[in-house]
Amino acid sequence: MDSNQDESRFTRSDRERCDPQGFRRTTRLREILRVVTLLVAGVALVASIPCLSNASFPVTSLIIYTAGMVFITMPLCLIYESSLQVHELTVAHGLGEPAPTLV
Repeated sequence: MDSNQDESRFTRSDRERCDPQGFRRTTRLREILRVVTLLVAGVALVASIPCLSNASFPVTSLIIYTAGMVFITMPLCLIYESSLQVHELTVAHGLGEPAPTLV
């Protein structure tokens, strides 16, 4: 399966046709999530540069990375996942299939 496509029982054209607004929203959220993850990792990498010249462990970099992933990226992941679930339900309803249950 294409790495840019979400795991789904529906095709990309089904998702675009039945719920175009939801498709755009989930695509935008996915891109925001990728950018934020790269920014957090980049800031942590930049923070570790002073520690590369000596033998000390880059504690600041570890703290920045951990805090960024826990407090910024994880909530975005939860928002993205809930958006995907709503989009799947909308597409299933639009195609006349029985809606999957949310777990």
